[in-house]
Amino acid sequence: MNFLFPAAFFLAVLIPAIIALYLQRPRQRLREVPSLMLWQRVLEREPRRRFLGRLRRWLSLLLQLLIFLLLLLALARPDFFHPRGQRSTVIVLDLRARMQAGNAFFDAIAAARQASAGAGPDEQIAILGAAGTPRIISPFSCDPIQLRQSLASLTPSDGGGSLDETLGLARDLLAGRPGATRLLVITDRPLPENSTTPAGSSANAHATQVILTGSPLDNAAILELAQAPLPASPQSAEVFVKVANFAAAPRDIEWELRLDGRTIDLQSQKLAPGEQRDFSSIVPAESLQSLTGFLEARLTSGDKFPVDDTARTWLPVQRRTPVLLISAGNPYLEGALKADPSIALEILTPDAWRASLAASFRVVVFDDWLPADLTLANLPASGVLFFGKVPGETGQPLPIADLTADPRSPLLWNVDFTTTRFANATPLPPAPAGWRATPAVTSASGPLVLALESPEGRRVVATAFPVAGSNFPLKAAFPLFISNTVHWLAAGPAALPNLRAGQVYIPAEGESVATTPGEKHDAWSTTPTLLDRVGFYERTDAHSSSWLSVNTADAAESDLRTATGSGGLLLSAARFAGFQLWQWLALAAATLILLEWWLHHRRMTE
Repeated sequence: MNFLFPAAFFLAVLIPAIIALYLQRPRQRLREVPSLMLWQRVLEREPRRRFLGRLRRWLSLLLQLLIFLLLLLALARPDFFHPRGQRSTVIVLDLRARMQAGNAFFDAIAAARQASAGAGPDEQIAILGAAGTPRIISPFSCDPIQLRQSLASLTPSDGGGSLDETLGLARDLLAGRPGATRLLVITDRPLPENSTTPAGSSANAHATQVILTGSPLDNAAILELAQAPLPASPQSAEVFVKVANFAAAPRDIEWELRLDGRTIDLQSQKLAPGEQRDFSSIVPAESLQSLTGFLEARLTSGDKFPVDDTARTWLPVQRRTPVLLISAGNPYLEGALKADPSIALEILTPDAWRASLAASFRVVVFDDWLPADLTLANLPASGVLFFGKVPGETGQPLPIADLTADPRSPLLWNVDFTTTRFANATPLPPAPAGWRATPAVTSASGPLVLALESPEGRRVVATAFPVAGSNFPLKAAFPLFISNTVHWLAAGPAALPNLRAGQVYIPAEGESVATTPGEKHDAWSTTPTLLDRVGFYERTDAHSSSWLSVNTADAAESDLRTATGSGGLLLSAARFAGFQLWQWLALAAATLILLEWWLHHRRMTE
């Protein structure tokens, strides 16, 4: 046996003081009595009035000395279970999202505090957190107070991931430590076999101990939320939701779809135990105008693991698109552009055109006119619609026959070309090298409507016919075609992919990301940033602003049926049974104090 704080034995010098205080004669008090005859006989028989006479009733003194001895040993911290010498322990504390369920994290912190209380001059303890990526909570320390303070402010992450990287770091730390080593893992389910006995481990490797917390729970979760533009209507969005029932019995699960806090859809289905099911919904273009675009799928019934009851994604919203029309006067084209309330139209005549004007508009429309110096190589950065005249065209007439329209083209949503008649058209020039060309309307002689995209992301739409060269402007489909084309050319900020909590986001050059989710944030980062909380993180660069949506989205975290901890009550009993010796000594001292108090009040001790 050895003692962690042997200096406490210097307090043994107080033992003579305790004995002296016990032997001290009680102070006599004056009382008036009618006769001293009986009192003199009593005083002659009372041994406590003599020196050392009180030792004839020794039980009280024995209890006081025993209480002091127990407290003294508790302060010295005896240790029967470890030999003298250097020892090192690394505590790996599971901080993944599922530790938020029930009392799992509360019990894990209590177990970590219990384990860190063993720190002392001969034992160094370090604490690592595992939340997808390793996190150093406390370096090696022999101060149990410092270790407890490091645990005080911890909260579990919203992300998942594996413990392997953290366990690997823990083993690397222990590999260079002198003396005996130990790895203590506190989590909610057993480790895989290869995690406790990694390949290449030797017989002298450190001991691995696992403490399991939490208990199995039923849970429902939203595992996925994604969106994509409708092929036939790029201004609208189709939303995909995956819902799961991690329970032992069938369950009616109701979820709602909310856009900027407003419910736009509500669905309910009965799911079998362990079943995962996909749902879809449509968000019309009218709902995406002048909004933030925060789309959430949320379970309406709560449970003990709320972090996976909501999933988020960001929808690029539609705001008024500034469009510049260069025309000598075209009521059909002007009327079609003005018919779309999401378009802010500005009209200029060809003689007022300046190349610098394009920088203020998202889309520029040239109506049967071209600037003399304009080519596909020096197009403005905005989207461009050429109606009737295109840079590089030959001007030769194009015979039109066997008209074919691509129904998948975003330009032709709800647009019917089958009855359109053309008076004149000219062949469109070939697309420049590296550009992607997608014909929307084609005749036997070549494309009539062509969508072009450059490698840099610039967009161009060219028509082989002028507005007045067909009966198309007289049809109801004409304003729809113009609206579809303008919105495709505007090509607002693209929706960024959904991220999982616990991932590290690496901003590009000139890009910044908020360090906390929500619309109000003070700190920005231009370096790799850990997104360990669910929510919306704003991302900005020199040209635009968009939002990163971060979700838990992990079936391993949501399936709480696999937790194998004993639960809070049993874990507390196990920790109580695993008290260290000094704690038992302190508890015994407190018990004897109560016993001595009880005996004194029963006049059994003095």
